Amino acid sequence: MKRAGGPPRGGTAAEPAEPEPPQSPEPPRLAGPRPGRLRAAVRRALPEPGPQRLLAGASFAVTVGGGMLAGTTMLYLTRIVGMSAVRVGLGLTVGAVLGLVFGPYIGHLADRRGPREVHVATMMCGVAATAGFAVARSFWALALVSLLTTAVGSAAVASRAPLIRALAGADATAYLAYQRAITNVAIMAGVLIGTVGIQLDSGPVYVGLILAAAGTFLVAAAILTRLPHVPPLPVDPAHSRWAALTDRAYLAVTLINGGMSLHLAIPTFALPLWIVENTSAPRAAITGIMLVNGVLVVALQVRVSRGVTDPRTAALRMRWAGAALLVSTVLIGAMSGLAWWSALLVLLVATVVYTFGELWQAAASFELAFGLARPHLQGQYAGIFGLGVGGANAAAPAVLAAVCLDHGPPGWAVLGALLLGCGALTPRAVRWAEATRGPAAAPV
Repeated sequence: MKRAGGPPRGGTAAEPAEPEPPQSPEPPRLAGPRPGRLRAAVRRALPEPGPQRLLAGASFAVTVGGGMLAGTTMLYLTRIVGMSAVRVGLGLTVGAVLGLVFGPYIGHLADRRGPREVHVATMMCGVAATAGFAVARSFWALALVSLLTTAVGSAAVASRAPLIRALAGADATAYLAYQRAITNVAIMAGVLIGTVGIQLDSGPVYVGLILAAAGTFLVAAAILTRLPHVPPLPVDPAHSRWAALTDRAYLAVTLINGGMSLHLAIPTFALPLWIVENTSAPRAAITGIMLVNGVLVVALQVRVSRGVTDPRTAALRMRWAGAALLVSTVLIGAMSGLAWWSALLVLLVATVVYTFGELWQAAASFELAFGLARPHLQGQYAGIFGLGVGGANAAAPAVLAAVCLDHGPPGWAVLGALLLGCGALTPRAVRWAEATRGPAAAPV
């Protein structure tokens, strides 16, 4: 025997080398992405390891829980608890409207006490509030649970804003675009989990889903405890304690964005009813458009947001959004009376155009909410901005039913004109807001 790579043992002549066995040819590799490339692509899609990824992970967790509750809560309260759909809807609406007012106050608390601790406390409150759906047995109990869950939602947005300001800095808009993309993934994952419970349709399964959704807040709180402490910013004596409530220019931008946000109920409320009751498109198209919309948002939100770098570019995107939303609503109205295949084709085009309007409006609202807020009151301003979106979410079903579903194609055109007008007003409101901040104001 000889040592590999060394001289032969003993003797002066080397032993003849043994012939190596023939090597069998390697099997051909199948074409496709290598695992290493896939992992590299996933890493590029995620924020760098650290605080930004942790904050995104916490948001992902609670959004999965929200997706699990979508649809299952209504079915549990009506089919298992025995409440009427009208009472459930009214209880949820009353509670949601009252719960919105907590956002600015919790945001102010985050500004003054430290956003990480307030955000963790908000998540812990979310555990109890969400679990309350499992024990609600009357209208007023449901209204209270709805109030608490809405308060947690608005408080979470307000207390997260100072964290994003501190952790994302100048890239806040890009980071929020990323968060919105993964939020859509989380919603779809939660909805798929909830669908299993809907198919099983039993009380214990519904309660299990509600408690699991409550548990996602606990997961988020545990993740958030790993974030670094963000100290509160010092009070600026030049502005009053509740400056956001008296900032008329910012309130105008908030109102305009709230009006534009009425469109968010189109794919989830108005369009499904319109398809079923007023068009010949198949019912399966409802699921199809939601998937198309969700996939496009996940794929394009970050890219679409890249050019939005200051409030003025955000205002321009709002104008684009208004124009796109007008085109999409007119197309949706035009579906009435078409053959099923024509209606399906128009629906697909309308969905794609609508999604671009949604993407532009989302990117613009991120920048406007942060770029026009006074930095030392970021949480308070975020709470105020959230009132506009929350108010739109509460009012949208009634508005869209009265305008679009009751009046048909002309109503859809009127809605589009309203959205176009909101987009057209945004640049003027932004110029007003920038003027009130003086030449020293710097964009995010």
